[in-house]
Amino acid sequence: MNGTRVRTGRRLVAVVAALAMGVLSACGGGNGGSGGSGSADKADLVFQFWVAGSEDQAAWQKVSDQAHADHAGITVKLQGTSWDNYWAKIGTLLASGKAPCIIGMQSLRTASYAGAMLPLDDLMTKYGLKAEDFDKPIMDGLKVDGKQIAIPYDSGPMVIFYNRDAFTAAGVAEPKPGWTMDDFNAAAKKLTTGGRYGLVTAPGDLGVTSWVRTLTGAEPIADGKLAFTDPKFQQGFSGYTDFVRTDKIAPQVPSGNPDFETTQFSSGKAAMELNGPWSLIDTKGKVKFKLGIAPIPAGPDGSKTYTAGSGFGISRSCKTPDAAFQAIMSMTSEKPLTTLAAAGRAYPARTAAHPTWFTAAGIDGAKETLDYASEHSVPLVTSKNWVKVADLLTRFGTQALNGEVPPDQALKTIQDQAGAGS
Repeated sequence: MNGTRVRTGRRLVAVVAALAMGVLSACGGGNGGSGGSGSADKADLVFQFWVAGSEDQAAWQKVSDQAHADHAGITVKLQGTSWDNYWAKIGTLLASGKAPCIIGMQSLRTASYAGAMLPLDDLMTKYGLKAEDFDKPIMDGLKVDGKQIAIPYDSGPMVIFYNRDAFTAAGVAEPKPGWTMDDFNAAAKKLTTGGRYGLVTAPGDLGVTSWVRTLTGAEPIADGKLAFTDPKFQQGFSGYTDFVRTDKIAPQVPSGNPDFETTQFSSGKAAMELNGPWSLIDTKGKVKFKLGIAPIPAGPDGSKTYTAGSGFGISRSCKTPDAAFQAIMSMTSEKPLTTLAAAGRAYPARTAAHPTWFTAAGIDGAKETLDYASEHSVPLVTSKNWVKVADLLTRFGTQALNGEVPPDQALKTIQDQAGAGS
């Protein structure tokens, strides 16, 4: 998910929702249009992706260059856009029928753009790409209506990052696989002292839904429809907002500050945060304390979390889908994903690259935690209107966390304004 830029859903503006929904009816079929020229074995391709600056641009261009290393006639040029602007831009391009051939796609947003993307199942069979070489949850997370829309480069279940030094100073046992919500609450209360908190929260979609799932087992989508007003989901969301509202083990969340959760944890002002393994190595490099990770604590039905990630797909407007798919195979092969893992840029979706990531992370218990979390995770399957849902959740979720509106009222407002989203 490309490091700290992935607080899923919280950085989008409302206009993206309209653009994304427009994509569903545009570019309905065919491979005419722009985005690549050539044949299956010789093509000049453009790859649209989110990047954060010159260093990021160079790293992802190196991934792109693997296609040329494997196929002399194929070149891939990266066009980078900041995460803040990416989804609006790609929505416009896909809707216009003039999108580049290769498109960066995040699992939570795949349903919103799938109508303008080429299903890859036949190409996987044709070129022998094996789904079993990748983590199953993220392969499933990049499917829509059973069709593979993108091939993942990174993956990961949501886990708890924690400040080991703070736990030691407070005399609190460090969390391990199998710990419960009772263990979590006791630890968070003891760690909340002297202007510091046991936890920091944010109204991002992946974080909110992961907490709700472990608290009550409720899913945000039922039969393809948004289910925020389901009583079990409301109960779980209320429990999540209680961390701030009533238990006060987490600080109030300022609006318009997408980095609040990250900075609170990294600065030592909060002892725990929910995050993904894609951010672990980057976070370790920023903090001045010993970093640990643990699974999300178990609720009544055990520890339950979501897996998310990102990958590369092909626009329907691409003239050379075979060349684009071969490029994607190279870009998601073991060599570039191992390089990304070693640099801490991704928790690789390809299982063969996992050992390199664990070595680079160098954190005790990381493999045990991620293995456990993966076993207790499922992909977060979203609706076609999820881009809008995520934006609304950022706005009204903040108000619910801060006690400005009742949690059930916030969820009803989101449900009403987003629509069912089938």
